[in-house]
Amino acid sequence: MPLLVLPLLVALLSGCEVGHSWSWRQADLDRNRFNLAMFRGADTGQELADWAQHGQVVAASGTAEPGRADLQILVRYTRPKTGWFGSDDGVEEACYQFTSLDGHNVAFDQTDC
Repeated sequence: MPLLVLPLLVALLSGCEVGHSWSWRQADLDRNRFNLAMFRGADTGQELADWAQHGQVVAASGTAEPGRADLQILVRYTRPKTGWFGSDDGVEEACYQFTSLDGHNVAFDQTDC
């Protein structure tokens, strides 16, 4: 029994994360909002940027009109970074680039801030 508990305890204390990062999850929520905005008629980078809810829009350009879609939106996501005992260790940030080349679906990928 102790042999089974030890690996679980080590995994828990090491802070290993299964799945996507915190920033990817936030970006995915915004991507869903951008897709909804396009469904509701938003078709420029600025109109779509207003739909970002979880991050700060750094830049927005282009259009999502089918046939000439060149939409690009850059969004920065931040969260407080804390130490082991709750000490403030600054801010963690990540940036994601959102694009739509077909005018119907938004894709995203992490990029440099």
